[in-house]
Amino acid sequence: MRAKWLERASRIITGRLRNKLIFTFSMIVVLIVILLTYLSYRQTVQMNQQNYIVNNQKLMKLVNQNLDRYVGQIDDLTLSPRNDTKFMDSLLSGDYLDQVYIQNQIKNMFYSRDDIEKISVYTPITKQGYTISRKTVSLTQRPDNVTEQTSWYQEAVKGPTFSSIESAMYGVDSASEWMTFHRVLINITNKAPLAAISITLNYHEFNKILLDAADKPDAFIGIFDERNQLMYKQGRDDAFGHYDFLPLVKDNGGEAEYAAWSAGKTDYVLLGHVSQRYHWKLVKLIPVQVLNQAASHIRTLNLLVGGGLLLFFIIIIIILSNAITSRLKTFSRRIEQFGEGHFELDYRMQGTDEIAQLSKKFNQMVVNINELIAERYEIKINERNARLRALEAQINPHFLYNSLQAISTEAIIHEMDSIHLMVDALASSLRYCIKDSETVPLSDELAHIDNYLILQHARFGSRLHVDMHIADETRSCMIPKMSVQILLENAIEHALEQMTEAIHIHISAAMMLEQLALTVTDNGPGFTPERLAYVQSSFNDNYLDYKEEIGLKNLFSRIKLLFGEAAGLTIESENGNGTVIRIDLPVRRERGHV
Repeated sequence: MRAKWLERASRIITGRLRNKLIFTFSMIVVLIVILLTYLSYRQTVQMNQQNYIVNNQKLMKLVNQNLDRYVGQIDDLTLSPRNDTKFMDSLLSGDYLDQVYIQNQIKNMFYSRDDIEKISVYTPITKQGYTISRKTVSLTQRPDNVTEQTSWYQEAVKGPTFSSIESAMYGVDSASEWMTFHRVLINITNKAPLAAISITLNYHEFNKILLDAADKPDAFIGIFDERNQLMYKQGRDDAFGHYDFLPLVKDNGGEAEYAAWSAGKTDYVLLGHVSQRYHWKLVKLIPVQVLNQAASHIRTLNLLVGGGLLLFFIIIIIILSNAITSRLKTFSRRIEQFGEGHFELDYRMQGTDEIAQLSKKFNQMVVNINELIAERYEIKINERNARLRALEAQINPHFLYNSLQAISTEAIIHEMDSIHLMVDALASSLRYCIKDSETVPLSDELAHIDNYLILQHARFGSRLHVDMHIADETRSCMIPKMSVQILLENAIEHALEQMTEAIHIHISAAMMLEQLALTVTDNGPGFTPERLAYVQSSFNDNYLDYKEEIGLKNLFSRIKLLFGEAAGLTIESENGNGTVIRIDLPVRRERGHV
């Protein structure tokens, strides 16, 4: 009876892989049930620690994101004077009224937020320093020959962002101050500094952000800058030496890092997150024993019992694994050889179980991969040939421009004035199109339109009538290059080319409430309701998406990208009653400091 039972059990164990797995996992479940009784402490500790780590990783990321947003608001505040033309002009002047205007703007900035402890502004051109703080209340002005020698000023002037962050831990004595944000405003034309703005922050908003991070009284919280210098700390740090844990805090693509760290005889859980915008490190350390205090009284017993059961469990797993996975090891070596590039191997496993079936499927996959490699190689060759043909077909725009100039010269020599005029217009248009600039003065665009109309009049003759009404103050305003041409081209394509009679197109530019309004009106057939709805709906899509079939959509995207949300493009049209297309742009002009 016993021999039959052993024989039956042997057949189950040595049979199909499914039976082997059932037996193995059954044993594991039995062992888990037994171990759960004795290892409740370990399970509790692991769950508590894991939950604490997961929740605090999310919390650390959220806190750092809030800090980024908070300091980003201060960053934007230091950049706000650049939008004040009078303020920027006053920086270049030493007149009394200009100095008063600067002082008023500094006061407005200071009283705009409760978390600003002090604001200092230094103007390199006039060598004047302005300071206002919560302690002095009144604004002071004095000659300043020291600021340009400071390390933060040199860092901001030479840095790519023209900014610097200085911590209260090494440079500010007041206990109410924790960080100073420095910003150097420069002349974009020659990179010369125009002003240095320093905003010192108190703990008013900072403590609100860090309130949730300090959930354990024995935890240490620290903020370190890119140079690993301490900017803020909460809790004891006398056992940490020179902060040896900092190399463990690395940039993980915006996610919080977790690591185990020891200082002396104390083990810590280390949580760290690197700011994606300002690259400082938010670090939290908590002793492991603090996390494990709830279950510490049963630690010794659980470790003794668990150690014996764990040893038994390991022995069982090793024995069963060797019996079950011998063929899997063989198949694993086959996969390793495949990974090393031996695609020609064809190893067939004997048997009818799942491993043998998997081996057959694997061999078929090798065949398919070899076919795909050959196909990919052919595609690469065809792609290279296509690129060569594309390169051969390219025409250098400058060569074409020079050729047109040569043709124009020949037309003058042979007294063909009309051809000379058309070639000159085409050459000027080509030079304008290849001009390396996203925005141009309206006057340049109108000059290009004159050349464009010469070519269109040669094509359509008296059927095309274009008149312009351009206000003088709009000619220096900056607009997207070729924007007026696109509207004019749209009117010709959708109006003139669909009509037999003449068409009248009116182009106007005027100032309306500090906005430049560009309007192109035609008396063509207008948009059908369906076409108008389709074009207008495309404006609601993401303006970063490019659509080849809708030129107005692409012009709308360029306007938004270059001039922001204040810009817009509107269409008014009725089928059979013409079309009015209008572009509204914030007024921008070329200035010395912009």
